[in-house]
Amino acid sequence: MPGPTDDYFVYERWFNERHGALTLPVDCIEAFDPVLRFTNQYTWEVEWILIFTDPKSYVRIHELYAKRAGLYLSRRIRFSYHYGPLIKTLASGLPEWEAADALFVRIDNSNRPPHLHHETDAKDHIPQSRVSGLTLDQVDLFDFVKAALRHRKSGKPIAVELGYAII
Repeated sequence: MPGPTDDYFVYERWFNERHGALTLPVDCIEAFDPVLRFTNQYTWEVEWILIFTDPKSYVRIHELYAKRAGLYLSRRIRFSYHYGPLIKTLASGLPEWEAADALFVRIDNSNRPPHLHHETDAKDHIPQSRVSGLTLDQVDLFDFVKAALRHRKSGKPIAVELGYAII
């Protein structure tokens, strides 16, 4: 499950506990502390960027939660989890991202149902129907980050570390 959706305060506690328990390798820096933008109790946004120096790559996490109509619960309405080589940086040092950039994997629901972009073709939107072993709309941001960390350490394909196959 991609984190609790009760409200911002429950999510914030969940996020901080998992973030605090995460051990990052020495070649990894957080571009900035993870940003949890609070709009109200039922609407919030998450942005987090990890940059690896050897070899140069990065993870970019973005989530947006909003209230379910008529309920006192929220839902993740938009998300994007990107992991790929660091090609270009902005003057600030943050990764400059373009949809066509090389990547290892990106899972998102931008402008369509949840789908996966695999390193073989960054522009290809691979729907859930072609992905086995992983339910795309249930991917948790910490599971994604941990898979990237394992990929860097093991050298195994990211599909193996995330547990999916393209069919």
